[in-house]
Amino acid sequence: MTDQGSESKAPDRNSDIKPRPFRAKYQHLVDMGYSLTVNQEESLAVVEAPGPSYESFDVYGNCKIWSIMRLMGACRYFAYHYPLDKTGHSFMDYGSMTDGMFTFMASSQFEVEKSMYDTQVSKWPLKVNVQLGYIGKSSTNSVSSLVVPSSGETLVRNINQIVAIDKETRKPTPFPSWWKEKHGEKAVRKEPLIIQKLSKPDNPHTYTLRVSWSETDMYNHVNWASYVVYSIDALHHGIKEGKLKGMDKEVVKKGIQRMRMAYFGECVEGDQLTVYFWEVEDQPRTVYFDIVKDGVSVYQNTLTYHQ
Repeated sequence: MTDQGSESKAPDRNSDIKPRPFRAKYQHLVDMGYSLTVNQEESLAVVEAPGPSYESFDVYGNCKIWSIMRLMGACRYFAYHYPLDKTGHSFMDYGSMTDGMFTFMASSQFEVEKSMYDTQVSKWPLKVNVQLGYIGKSSTNSVSSLVVPSSGETLVRNINQIVAIDKETRKPTPFPSWWKEKHGEKAVRKEPLIIQKLSKPDNPHTYTLRVSWSETDMYNHVNWASYVVYSIDALHHGIKEGKLKGMDKEVVKKGIQRMRMAYFGECVEGDQLTVYFWEVEDQPRTVYFDIVKDGVSVYQNTLTYHQ
């Protein structure tokens, strides 16, 4: 990025840039063909990505929601952490702002258009637009859109709410005041993503599992998308066993329309989890999930499918 703040692209992989934590991770994305453009005001980052892989699609030909999550998550990581110049400066100073803290997912919402599941709509390549949604004392959210470059059509909209955690105390820690003052006006939502906690009915359906190493992330915790895999595995178990009245294979073939998630705790390899799931009579094509470890809820999800 130039001193005048003109539109710029991330330097190529052979340029002389200052190394940052996890450089190997975003370097892999560069090698895969990811590229980054930031606007003059540094309020919008646009990541171009190759698109989903062959294994991203399910037996019905739909792109799996957890593959969409991981694709958009990779683009968001790339936008926030790839150096824009030789000083190592990154989009909205996010990389340097988070150097001294952990960030953990608090809540997330996805809205998926039917065109995401339309085989006539090309998904290679794709673009993800990343913007700041909201800044609070120790939480913030980002707003991302998955877009078809050729048409500008939006396929998926996502809001992610994260909490800043002190590495020593493991408690929420305030964001630096300089960061809020410098970038606060760029926020496009002005409010947090608050998802109300679900109340389980008396007799929900259950599905049990044990966490595997392959489902964990760089912190050795269950990856944010793995909880969605658990939810949908439980849903398909319920369909196979005939436990659900309003959900069947014909409904799930149409693809997920909306997903609202809340994260309350951490899980690691070897943990035994119970997925509780249920329907509500006046909520068609919708299933609710509560994942519990040692009697305590660690994650909840509400899934609604397209008509």
